[in-house]
Amino acid sequence: MRPLRSGPAPLFIALALIAPVLTALFIAVLAPPLVRPAEGAVGALNLSVRALPLNPEDKAQQTVGALIWRGGLVVTTDDRAFGGLSDLVIDPAGREILAVSDSGRWLSATLSYDGTGHLSGMTATRFGHLRGVDGAPLQGKRRQDAEALTRLPDGGGLVVGYERDHRFRLFPSGDDLVRPPQALAAPPRLAAAALNSGVEALVALADGRLLAFTESQAASAANGAENYAVYRWKEGKGWAELALKPAGLFRPTGAALLPGGDVLLLERRFTLLGGVGIRLRLIPAAAIGPGAVLTGREIAELRLPLTVDNFEGIAVHQTPAGATRLTLISDDNFNALQRTLIVQFELAETP
Repeated sequence: MRPLRSGPAPLFIALALIAPVLTALFIAVLAPPLVRPAEGAVGALNLSVRALPLNPEDKAQQTVGALIWRGGLVVTTDDRAFGGLSDLVIDPAGREILAVSDSGRWLSATLSYDGTGHLSGMTATRFGHLRGVDGAPLQGKRRQDAEALTRLPDGGGLVVGYERDHRFRLFPSGDDLVRPPQALAAPPRLAAAALNSGVEALVALADGRLLAFTESQAASAANGAENYAVYRWKEGKGWAELALKPAGLFRPTGAALLPGGDVLLLERRFTLLGGVGIRLRLIPAAAIGPGAVLTGREIAELRLPLTVDNFEGIAVHQTPAGATRLTLISDDNFNALQRTLIVQFELAETP
């Protein structure tokens, strides 16, 4: 047998050989878990954490785009119910987080920092089931798929956004997700979204309005069907539709409010050759008007060999020194090929 010659032909042959494998890995990464976590109330978890660098191949690298690395952790536990974390909120001190899982659970945890202010630890405090308006734990993937979480200002409560059975739920306490929620009417057109094309990113604006980004639902004809639907809610006014202009293969997975009122949009893409990529876009508050097509500007893109995974959640807080700190969390999909990561960055520039 003759050896493969150099040039385009051998490359195409190699790609043809590995494409099925990479495609299978891609399906495994984004598919729902094959093994469902056991049902039943859980009080606490024993977590193990291991520190991560920004770039495993160049540990001296501390910046990417407009972001400065402030530490990262890979989180593991023996409890099979842990995983699938798809969004989070964080307290103003940057110590307490509350996260939701696409298996219908919630997690509260405490973060710790080292002497330089870098993220160094995470301890779970409580872990339990998301409940329906009837107070019963959610059953079945269609009902359990929590993808977005935000906290309303001034103690207005917590709002969870769900895919598959597209809906929103308001938890009026504002502190936890223990008690039964109230139904919050969804945009009428959202019901037509495909199972995995509904709301992935949800953020409460400074005035209490909600901004909900769909993963890929086509916007209305008036807002350009080539764009992704975005919905804005205001109490007493209901929902209005905006749009997000796609850029490349990235799709929204999370959103958070910056101190000045602008929105940070977290986006993810996957390609067979490039693997997982993460991007952050800054959307100015002034651009979020009726019927707007949002674009924003890129402030950072993370791709291999940087520490990346299926990042789906983002939260923002300010340090005592006034720095803006971003916390990102990844959804492992209960898949051995993925990890639960929690990482932090400091915003290097003032938006």
